[in-house]
Parts: sequence; C-alpha cells; structure tokens
Amino acid sequence: MLGSSNRSNQRGGINGLHLLTLAAVVSVYVVGRSVFGSSSYVRRSHQQNDPAFSLLVKLRFEEESYKQQFLRDIGPVASYVKQHEPQTLAYEVLLSDSDPLQVLIIERYADKEKAYLEIHKSSEEFLQFRPKLKAMMEEGKVSMDGHSYIDSQVGFF
Repeated sequence: MLGSSNRSNQRGGINGLHLLTLAAVVSVYVVGRSVFGSSSYVRRSHQQNDPAFSLLVKLRFEEESYKQQFLRDIGPVASYVKQHEPQTLAYEVLLSDSDPLQVLIIERYADKEKAYLEIHKSSEEFLQFRPKLKAMMEEGKVSMDGHSYIDSQVGFF
C-alpha cells in the first residue's frame, strides 16, 4: 500500500503530508503578516549591476519588556522604509524561535552609498530611532552584534 501511494505521488499526486506542509507555510505567513504587519517587508525588484548591500544585526535583550519597547520603536521605521525607500530591498525584523530575547534584523539595500548611507541613514524616522537604540545599549538593556555584506551573486533573496 505504501509503495503504490509513493508511486502516485511521484506522478504528481498530493498526499496528506504535502497538504499539511502547505497549510503550515500559509499559516506562518498569515500569522506573521497579522502580528508584524508592515514591520516586515521585502522588495523583489533589484535590477542593478552593482551587488546589493546587506546588514545583519543580532540583538539580545536583557528582559522581555526591553524587547517589546524595541519592537514598538522600530515599527515606525519599518513602515517608513516600506513607503518611502524604494531602494531598500528588504527590511525584516525576525524573532528567534529558540531564544525569546533575541531579535535579528535583515536590511538589504540596492547599494551601499546611495540607498543605505545617503537615503536610509538620513531619514527622519531613522534619525529619531537610532538614539533610542543607543540609549538602550548604553543602559545595558540590549547587546548588538552587526555585520555588513555584499551580495555574491550566488543564490537569491
């Protein structure tokens, strides 16, 4: 019985496991969009010859309340980026599934000089947010480990 069911799946049939997997993926997407709304955003239109510039920033909070404050503070930045920075290709705030006090921010820009340094870092929303994060760091509420990367042109994002 198992062998015949596997053969039908190889010919394009869908079994319960495939449907369950699809349902799980859709559920994660829907829940993520409802919980984070516009704080998560990815643009898929990067057509330049120059490689994109990315930042990966890992934050570790001392308490849940500090993490929640950070999420409230960064929300307006993410919304602003989505609406006003078309050369920001991705701006995603991710919550760790294994450490409730850890957050990862993925930022991806069409280029470093214009999209990141000139446009993003000079935006009013960013300039209002940055001192709040700096104060949290100085008060020992959060530690930050960030690194920048240039696209290798291998794979996709």
